[in-house]
Amino acid sequence: MAAREEIKTKIKDLLHELMGLEQSEIDEDALLYEDLGADSIIIVQLYLSCQDYFQVTLADEVNLAEPVSVNSMTETIVRKMQQ
Repeated sequence: MAAREEIKTKIKDLLHELMGLEQSEIDEDALLYEDLGADSIIIVQLYLSCQDYFQVTLADEVNLAEPVSVNSMTETIVRKMQQ
């Protein structure tokens, strides 16, 4: 099972690919939409990429009305991997 730090690093890598943000610019508690400027398409792409990479089902977790951060997404993936 992937460690929390590995998951966080992968999410930050994906945010770099999708938005051009440097890992050092990404606060793990920053909200993707509100603070980092991600739109709903980027957030869905991020969930889909994490789903593929970590081999977990995240479709039930995608709620674009709820704020999401690197830390909250990491906890979701960890929880799904433990099921």
